[in-house]
Amino acid sequence: MVQTTGQCLCGAVTISGEVGSNIQACHCRQCQRWTGGSPYFCVPISDPVVTGGETLAAYHHSTWGERTFCATCGTTVYWTTKGDAPHSAAAGLFEDQTGWRVTEEIFVDYRAAWLLPFKGATQSTEAQEIAKFDAWMAKQGKSVE
Repeated sequence: MVQTTGQCLCGAVTISGEVGSNIQACHCRQCQRWTGGSPYFCVPISDPVVTGGETLAAYHHSTWGERTFCATCGTTVYWTTKGDAPHSAAAGLFEDQTGWRVTEEIFVDYRAAWLLPFKGATQSTEAQEIAKFDAWMAKQGKSVE
């Protein structure tokens, strides 16, 4: 993990923290629509500090999740469960991506037909991810209902 800062397209929102180099690629249909393509690429971030909160907007796509973006320029910033700090951020926010690589692909059953799998990345389906998420939510004492 390396301390770094990223920003949205217009610079109104910044996010800083310790960022890892393992990129997760989510191929779910919601992420494809949210990013305007496929997939949503994110990197782990610890203890994130987000500035420009007055320009942040969140779209609550379910009873438990939200997609956060800059309301000024529309840049994707992060996905998180409602009420939680982000634990990952959009990879494209960060300037120096040296050494980063896609190590995990999720919701691969929705991968666009024109996109090949990333070499060496683990692969999981929607059913596998939903089971992992349900278990995580239960451990947190939260409900997906």
